Amino acid sequence: MTNSQQRTRIKAKYLTLPVIIWPLWLSIILWVLAQPVLAMPQDFSGQRVEIVAMDKFKLSAQLFSGQAGAAGVLFLHDCQHLAKDFQPLYSALLQQGLFVLALDLRGYGASQNALYSAEKIRQQTNDIVSYQGQLAALMLHWQPDVFTAYQYLQSRMKNNQAISIVTSGCSSNQAIYLAEQADLKSLVMLDPELSFGDKEQFKRLADMAIYLISSKYQTGAMLNSQELFDWNGDKHSVLQTFKGNGSSYDLLKHQAYLNQHIATWLHSSLAKQ
Repeated sequence: MTNSQQRTRIKAKYLTLPVIIWPLWLSIILWVLAQPVLAMPQDFSGQRVEIVAMDKFKLSAQLFSGQAGAAGVLFLHDCQHLAKDFQPLYSALLQQGLFVLALDLRGYGASQNALYSAEKIRQQTNDIVSYQGQLAALMLHWQPDVFTAYQYLQSRMKNNQAISIVTSGCSSNQAIYLAEQADLKSLVMLDPELSFGDKEQFKRLADMAIYLISSKYQTGAMLNSQELFDWNGDKHSVLQTFKGNGSSYDLLKHQAYLNQHIATWLHSSLAKQ
């Protein structure tokens, strides 16, 4: 082969190289553009809203707007924390496009006054029996309050989509009471604190997907979770028990992936026919 022929062959080789490589890059670009983009919620900050209870008491809540046509989640905190303490979970739910209403239960956070205050009950009672009695009297208002909050969330969603509820600790029985009044799609219970009567009421509910989380050495919550899971017949239900004695709040704080797991599960259960 002459030098001229060799130069012509090398030149032809490099001229055809872009023709070979370009379709590969073009395919990659087209593939990236074709990937679905996760719908972002309209409002990551949320807004403080006022909900008027049946007895005219003013409840406070955080409302996070989801995507048009999305389902909703009602969140109830436990007796050791407030609605504002679970922001990472709300963010995970918003990433799924869901509406979220996080209620400060009567007597807690911004839903308290001189008459209804868990903090004041703690300060003014001198023995555990008196404290438990006054707190129980306060909690009697929660059932109608929670139903009112559920109706409020429905009205703000404006789309007739399904709603699920997330509870923690002492608010867990409210999920059962609400499920008796409303057509809930699924339940999440974190460290469920339930009486014998609460569990019997749960067993009379129609089967629905439930997600139960507790720690092994939070014995009461762990046993409640196991009993509810064993009784429930929905194939989408989940039971998670973690080593140690951390509360569900601690688990969500230190094992942040749990927020995503709960949000993904709720999105799936709300979409389930």
